[in-house]
Amino acid sequence: MKTMKEIAACIMAVAATVAVAGCTVNSGTAATQSEGGEKAFGTNVELLPARQTALDAMQGKKIAFVPILYKGYQLTENWGTTMQRTFDNLGAEFTVYDSNFSSDRMLSTINDLIARKAADVLILQNQDQGLLDSVIDQAAKAGIYTVVLNMMSNRLGDAFVGVDVYGAAKSIAGRAVEDCEKRNAPKTISIIDGPGNDPASILWNQGIKDAVEPLGYKVLVNHSQFQNAQAQAAAESVIQQQGELCGFMVTFDLNSITVGQTVKAAESRGQVQPGSIGVYTLDADSNWCDALRQGLVTASAAYDVQGIGAAGAAAAQNLIFDGAQPGATNSVAYVSSTVVDRTNVDQTTIACYTSQ
Repeated sequence: MKTMKEIAACIMAVAATVAVAGCTVNSGTAATQSEGGEKAFGTNVELLPARQTALDAMQGKKIAFVPILYKGYQLTENWGTTMQRTFDNLGAEFTVYDSNFSSDRMLSTINDLIARKAADVLILQNQDQGLLDSVIDQAAKAGIYTVVLNMMSNRLGDAFVGVDVYGAAKSIAGRAVEDCEKRNAPKTISIIDGPGNDPASILWNQGIKDAVEPLGYKVLVNHSQFQNAQAQAAAESVIQQQGELCGFMVTFDLNSITVGQTVKAAESRGQVQPGSIGVYTLDADSNWCDALRQGLVTASAAYDVQGIGAAGAAAAQNLIFDGAQPGATNSVAYVSSTVVDRTNVDQTTIACYTSQ
């Protein structure tokens, strides 16, 4: 039979064990489980221990970025370099898998990553509204978080970060109407979008129609698959067949440069009057800004591209720190956008970005 002194020693030992366990609850080790676990942070933190908790939670985490196109495409390269810096600083492993405009390659890559459980977080770019629905569901079942950038999927995933394409479209369409009214141009707008069934095209088209159709404008729609050659062919066809036109509304900036060149060529042939057709778009990288200064394009709804990369990295961290089961939380966040032209583009921080 134990003496009172021995019992007291046992109680003190148990109390010490509990105290140590209590000190390590928010150390970050629980948050390293991609299938979900305890939250890394509580209500109160200390500065340096909080930093260490974050580093411990992210150490060795595998982040896979699967964009539509990567190499040579400033939009996704900007996201990628922003995320690379963030995850490198945190000790996480960040890898880019370039789909090179192939839906089949994208799905094959994602399915392989899920099957091998080779990622803790998948950061995805959607090129068809329903393309990612199945893989987002499979990822959640496999204990993998999903963050979707810029083009929303029917299946939301754990987080979405992007520009409000509909709102941006209404803004730039309003600018186009102002220009058309000033020069008493025909009330016809030509949209040149991507595949047409992708989230960006759907929202872009609807935003423009909702802005201009109540004002009596006719809206034409042609698809380019986001390919310059097809955008050029569409613009040439509209100019030749339609004749009277106020302007082109091109879903993304790079295709709008090609359309602008097509309009200039038509002007040089005397097919249309100089300055009679505006070229408007979404996004404004450094190539588009060069085209703007050359007079090839008119205006754009520029948006915070680098902010999307930073927000995507933050979303991935928050999912890991929160420790919730993948698929249990669904969030949406929009970055800023604003209309830019030659009068304000050089003073607008979110315009004229580069890949690095």
